[in-house]
Amino acid sequence: MPQKKKSGYYYFMLDFKKRQENSGRKIHSLQQIQQDERCGEEWRALSDAERKRYNDKAKERRANGEEKLTGLGESLKVVEKQQNDQLRYEMTMKQYINDLVEQAIHFDDLDKISFYFIHVNWYYTKTDKDTNVVDYHPAEFAVVEFTLNDGAKRTYHEIIKVVIETGYTREAMEHSDATHKIDIDHKGNPTDYKELYYKLFSFLSSQSGPKEKLPVLYTSRKMKNVVPCLLKRMADAAGVPHDTFNLYSLEYLFGTLMMRLNENFPEESNRASLAEAELEKDAFIYTPNIECSYHRGIEGTGEYCSHSIVTQWGYTLCDYCCQLLNIAMRSGIHRPCSVDELASSIEQLSIKKVKKVSQLKSETGVSEAYRMKVGERSRRDDEQRKKEGKDITIIDYSVIQEEKSSITIPSAAASTSTSPPTKLSQSIRCPQTLSQVLKGNTDSAPALDENEFPAIGFSKPKHRSFKKK
Repeated sequence: MPQKKKSGYYYFMLDFKKRQENSGRKIHSLQQIQQDERCGEEWRALSDAERKRYNDKAKERRANGEEKLTGLGESLKVVEKQQNDQLRYEMTMKQYINDLVEQAIHFDDLDKISFYFIHVNWYYTKTDKDTNVVDYHPAEFAVVEFTLNDGAKRTYHEIIKVVIETGYTREAMEHSDATHKIDIDHKGNPTDYKELYYKLFSFLSSQSGPKEKLPVLYTSRKMKNVVPCLLKRMADAAGVPHDTFNLYSLEYLFGTLMMRLNENFPEESNRASLAEAELEKDAFIYTPNIECSYHRGIEGTGEYCSHSIVTQWGYTLCDYCCQLLNIAMRSGIHRPCSVDELASSIEQLSIKKVKKVSQLKSETGVSEAYRMKVGERSRRDDEQRKKEGKDITIIDYSVIQEEKSSITIPSAAASTSTSPPTKLSQSIRCPQTLSQVLKGNTDSAPALDENEFPAIGFSKPKHRSFKKK
């Protein structure tokens, strides 16, 4: 039975199917698209020029009858070439990372090798109707130079200003509001990608030398389709080949380090999958003061900030690798500052500021010492009025302050306060990480006993013994 010739509407359905899948809809067959009234409505709403483009595509495919097509109407030769290119890329990447780690361990300088991590946020996506390739329009990116010995050595961060295309403003606003909250209404000229290219090139080549090849960039699996869109824009603007930047898997790099450094690591396991599971724990997602200056002033955006994310990746690698390499973990370098350390620094800053304020006069010319003297006199007057039988309540704020909870996490805004912060009586327990599990270090986990976790409906007992009433 001869194969039925495909019309222009068939190729339109393929594009419609791709757009629906990119928006999160699950589609199992083209028959599901044929039964969708919206597909027919969009086809009838096309202009003559747009409809002609699909019909010409169908004629071209029919004329080339010897070319085999996939079930989605794509050239089988093109699909096979893409798959082969992907296989060669993965083989090259794995060989490079394996050799890099192996040689570094052999020469005992793994802790000094620089790794470059990159993360990108975007405003909106646009799907090419001919190739069905999704293009991410970048909003922000950060690149960090990281070593196991020195942590994050240098960071390059940019907020990108773009002109939102007609028809994509709503998507850009909704995505921005739900994630990074970068304003889409920019003042001034849009960002020059050629200038960005030279800035990034300078950042990467400053350590490698002008004649050497640029170092490899690493990013997570979730970013493998996003980051290339930014790098391609930079390369096109500067007129250089797209392979100027090499982008490899952060998960495979981390998994290789885990496997080579830990003798108890399961050899037959998928190293990249275990590394991805460790990264996705987001153990350091709420670390304060690691986001960029823009997101530091917007509440609830630190977890989406590109600067924050590349820093968290560095902390995660340090948490696992530094112990195995006998590298002393330093606060703010290999791990976040603890709550006690933050409280101590904030308290010192507050005390200095209070002393400074106490020596100055206010805008009215009244000194701090005079205000305190007047305040004490008002208190004596209130006590005298109470002795005389007048209805008045005296509030001792010093007692109230002591009764407040002593477990308070200081925020970035607290550093500008003129009053001493509340004393922290205990710190937050660090999350259990994969390195601790594999090394058998579970001392930091709380004991699951009846004293710490009473039954539902019962309060925590005052003594070690626990009895139901």
